[in-house]
Amino acid sequence: MYENYAVLWNRIAERAPHLTAIRSDHRDLTYGDLEHLASVVADRLTAQGVGRGDRVAFFLHNTAEYLVLFYACLKLEAVPVSVNFRYRGAELAELLRACEPRVLAYGSAYRPAVQDAVQLLDGSAAETLNLLVEIGSGASLSGEPGVERLRFEDLATPVDRDGRRNAPEPRPDPSRDAELYIFTGGTTGTPKAVVWGIGDLLHIQQSSIYGPMGLEPPEDLEAAVGLAVDESIPRVRTLPLAPFIHATALFSAMNTLAVGGTVVINPSASLAPSAAARLIVTEEVTRLIVAGDAVVVPLLEALETEQAASAPSLTSVISSGMRFSDDTKRRIHALGRVAIVDILASTEGGPYAMATTTAADELPGRFQLTEDAVVLDPDERDVQDQPGAVGVLAYRGALPKGYLNDPVKSAETYPVINGVRHCSPGDYVRVQEHGYIELLGRGSSVVNTGGEKVFPGEVEEVLMEHPGVLDAVVFGAPDPVWGERVTAVVATAPNAAVTEQDLLHHVGTRLAGYKKPRTLILRDTLDRGPSGKLNMRSLKALAAQDATAHGEQA
Repeated sequence: MYENYAVLWNRIAERAPHLTAIRSDHRDLTYGDLEHLASVVADRLTAQGVGRGDRVAFFLHNTAEYLVLFYACLKLEAVPVSVNFRYRGAELAELLRACEPRVLAYGSAYRPAVQDAVQLLDGSAAETLNLLVEIGSGASLSGEPGVERLRFEDLATPVDRDGRRNAPEPRPDPSRDAELYIFTGGTTGTPKAVVWGIGDLLHIQQSSIYGPMGLEPPEDLEAAVGLAVDESIPRVRTLPLAPFIHATALFSAMNTLAVGGTVVINPSASLAPSAAARLIVTEEVTRLIVAGDAVVVPLLEALETEQAASAPSLTSVISSGMRFSDDTKRRIHALGRVAIVDILASTEGGPYAMATTTAADELPGRFQLTEDAVVLDPDERDVQDQPGAVGVLAYRGALPKGYLNDPVKSAETYPVINGVRHCSPGDYVRVQEHGYIELLGRGSSVVNTGGEKVFPGEVEEVLMEHPGVLDAVVFGAPDPVWGERVTAVVATAPNAAVTEQDLLHHVGTRLAGYKKPRTLILRDTLDRGPSGKLNMRSLKALAAQDATAHGEQA
């Protein structure tokens, strides 16, 4: 099914306007409410000169207004652009130059960063931006020179040219060729905007939308609407604990609205485990969207200590692209009959593989290739049907159009192989029976030590098996003799009497000697960010300092 999400949401609103679409801060927005508000906002944006292809940047955390404005953009075929709301003014300005939005919507808490960014803009980016939309706070607004500023409440109020309130104008169905931009995390270099076609996105999300519900994907729009309004199918209530700046959270919210479900909004811009645990229980959340252990572990501690390890409504937990350990999954399964879907995907494409478990006795979780995923050997030949083969994971289903304004990087990321466009995250895997794979590590991070290749993921997995280890990362550091040396930074459990030699012995009993870390650093934490990502630059600097202290060349 290739269609614009906005068309599907509109048809659901027509058939079942009473269903609750969004639950935020103790108030409900029905599908009828959502349809009306998005239509009004679309009309007001049209009056501001916003139309097909114009970009609307979102610089705010998860709110109901976010989804209303997002829907309005899809109606107009304007391009929603998610921007990390944690950025400072200079960082925000850099991304605004990259995507050149006509509209910047932001949370009132981020006004200082917006003011700084707008003042730093020049050239075409400054000329294009002509509307700022503030969400929240009743403080007075002052516009920047040449830039109009409105509150969201004003944007959501229907008025005609004479200032009178009126109903939104009917408009034709938006095209499935409309676009959506998702900025990558930018762990190296400047973040890049990945350009998704809305129709391609809805098509590729079919398994994620209907699979967790035990339903076969519908063949067309009418069948999809029928499933969404079918009262015999239990209603999905999704709580995205990751912010909408991450594709998994945003796509999960979009997918929930595609089945007539309810998106439950966490009002906090950061993770407050106790509040999130209460939200799961009181709002009867059925589907939880997380970012691996970084989010789930503190949440589980709150559920176990404050909610008697009970979340009776919860039926599924979905995570993508982050470490999600079997120990953590086992604690989730102890809450009840909860399906866990661990997705291997990236902003640039996928899903490549999924590890799904429904009970603790199905652990350890094993990744299985999705229908359009392949494994390529060094000669770019398919080897996913050859157990034992080692190759690079790739995907050749519906894919993004590429990176915004970067044809060279787009061609590198989406190579055409045998006439078919592919995308690869660079992960090396070993093929197993029945489509299962073993993750070995990211190709760009493979350590070449003395001519031997070491896959960091393999060493990390062994380190994590030690009961005294909470977290671990493995990478290569420069070495004057070996080219690179295997380096590990390990976070140990509180009060764990574990030494470097203990861990080296542990690894040595399971892996070849050349895979043992030559440098091993113990810490209390790896200081992962809110989404679970590591600051590799900081960790590599730490390793260099350690090497210098021990008289090694960094």
